[in-house]
Amino acid sequence: MRVNTILTLLTLMAFTANASADELIMKNGSRLVGTLVSAEADVVTFETPLAGTLAIKQENIERMVTTSAVTIQMDDGQVFHNRTIDESEGQLIATGEGEPDAVVTTGDINMINPEPWKLGNGYGWTGDVSAALESERGNSDTDELDVAAKTAWRSLVDRYTIRYAQELDKNEGTKTTDNWNARFQYDRFQASTGNPTNYWGGKVWFEYDKFLDLDLRTTVGPHIGRQFVDRSIFNLRGELGPVYVDERFDVAEDDDYFGALWLFEATSDIIGFGTTLYMEHDGILNFDETSNLILNTRLGIKMPLIFGLQTSFEALWEYDGGAVEGIDEWDETYNFRIGYAW
Repeated sequence: MRVNTILTLLTLMAFTANASADELIMKNGSRLVGTLVSAEADVVTFETPLAGTLAIKQENIERMVTTSAVTIQMDDGQVFHNRTIDESEGQLIATGEGEPDAVVTTGDINMINPEPWKLGNGYGWTGDVSAALESERGNSDTDELDVAAKTAWRSLVDRYTIRYAQELDKNEGTKTTDNWNARFQYDRFQASTGNPTNYWGGKVWFEYDKFLDLDLRTTVGPHIGRQFVDRSIFNLRGELGPVYVDERFDVAEDDDYFGALWLFEATSDIIGFGTTLYMEHDGILNFDETSNLILNTRLGIKMPLIFGLQTSFEALWEYDGGAVEGIDEWDETYNFRIGYAW
């Protein structure tokens, strides 16, 4: 009797949970039950009790039904609040209590459950911090520390970005690498709704490298930028603008010049499973001596762990055509990093 009662209660609990849950019916016939977190571009974020949070391509979904209320933002800026949805075959029915049903084309939807800042409410805060550490004892006495952090505050109209990176290596107690750089940037978007593509702003960068004889390089200037592609499968933005560069050296003669700075950043989640491919490239052209070119390129892959933790493998190539005598113009770094993102 007691066993039957327990089984009955479990069955009722499971039925109740399923009755109040959102559903995704996949094109392969499988069915996911859980909670719709958000939908944007071509990806649906769906939380399940067993598999956790999943990122699912829209093209793999046959039908989407919610019993919990969601917010729908259309491409034209119209917003439907507190609606349940039934979506299939490119058409979505949004039902709200006391409101007439809205029937919309799926292709006209910008986002489902957008973050508050995407509706014009304050700023969204994102960032990540990571480190590559190594300590070796025995045949050699080596310590390596490489830390990096990036954070950004974004609203519909502007964005503030801060980056910092530092590398400190020792071999047998003697420093072999000692450098850091800090970057501050402000961007102002031309459009106040949706995902604007054009923006302008300004930046100031600081860089120190003991073994390049660089006491401090200061780079400052305005820029124009464009978000060329803004999709999870491929995201690409670029910037271009004039800069003033002031270089202070410990031994070599100080220098300053005007030049041009360009920047490209790209990401892609084409691999799936929360994995991100990324590329960052920037360069500075010295108008006085075009051979004194500065280039930085970073390629990497990030893979999620748990609770916001992530691991990454990356390669960094740095070129300084104006390096002082006795210093290599090219520098290569390869890292395995552990970090946290929010």
